[in-house]
Amino acid sequence: MTQVIIFEDEGYKNFLPLTWTRPVYALRCGINTLAEKIIRHYPKAETLYSGRYYLPGKKLMKFEKGLFINGRLLAPARMAKKIPLKGPDEVFVGGGEVVAVRAVTKNFEEARKKGRVTKLNCVTLKTLWGLLKNNAHEILEDKKYLSFSLNRKVHKSVVFYNPTSVIIDRGAEIEANAVIDARSGPIYIGKGSVIRPFTYLRGPLTIGPMCRIGGEVSASIFHGYGNKQHYGFIGDSYVGEWVNLGAGTTNSNLKNNYGTVKVIIEGKKVDSREQFVGCFIGDHTKTGIGTLINTGATIGVAANIFGGGVTPKQVPSFSWGINDKTQLNKALETIKLIMQRRGQELSEENEKLLKYLYKNAG
Repeated sequence: MTQVIIFEDEGYKNFLPLTWTRPVYALRCGINTLAEKIIRHYPKAETLYSGRYYLPGKKLMKFEKGLFINGRLLAPARMAKKIPLKGPDEVFVGGGEVVAVRAVTKNFEEARKKGRVTKLNCVTLKTLWGLLKNNAHEILEDKKYLSFSLNRKVHKSVVFYNPTSVIIDRGAEIEANAVIDARSGPIYIGKGSVIRPFTYLRGPLTIGPMCRIGGEVSASIFHGYGNKQHYGFIGDSYVGEWVNLGAGTTNSNLKNNYGTVKVIIEGKKVDSREQFVGCFIGDHTKTGIGTLINTGATIGVAANIFGGGVTPKQVPSFSWGINDKTQLNKALETIKLIMQRRGQELSEENEKLLKYLYKNAG
């Protein structure tokens, strides 16, 4: 057996709006995506993927034989020993969920029903805020497998707290008088990202590749190509790709009564049982100056929020302001313009996806 198939199950719905534009295994937690963490444990195997039909990329749609791994699994240490590539038909269970199926003599479905069961002590992500809760551990775990270039620029006036827990990747730049505070958790600054003067970063924190960050950011994940150049606070949040946060954009990550934060998932308010939860922002969304984002808010894909005041707990994809919907052609025009400014182009596949989401995404 030489094939590893990373698959997406119905649990992706708990990660909307982030998973409108990517399979769940392409979410970032720590430095790497969930899929990248799995792949490194099986370097000699062919890797295939299975996700929703409308997402870009080649996908395996029929499950036959191979080692099938749930894309929500946070790859444990020594994963290839705990879930070996070779062996009999076997079902691996962790936290009450199927995390992997090895189908050798039977196809996936038969092996899942009849294979021997092995219980594992592992983490399978179930919620948006689970990405944030596990981020500190995953930054340090991912660091073990990576090497980092010294090709980066750090101004001599930058202040580091706990500098051994700060990881600065290739081509990143930290400008004058920024404060990088890793006392509460590690900080990763991704390839080509720029941290503007007088910025305050507080860990645990992941800044993905090619971001532009200013103001204050704490205990969050920026997936990549994020633009937060100005003052304002983002905390305990996950910000998708190609998001632009206008000056003064600030989110609440703590209720006034210090109670646990509720997040709307699939139309229902779910108690996170967490005191600190910020917001979750889908790809290509933009906020105007002075936008205030509610505690535990979810904001969809390609929303354009403006007008000031506090946002609702849930903002639909392609919103124009709060109550209206943007025109698709204008949304695509803006997305293409923003990407071109960074030397990138919107692929035909991703344009087709956005057109699909315009009709179907909440």
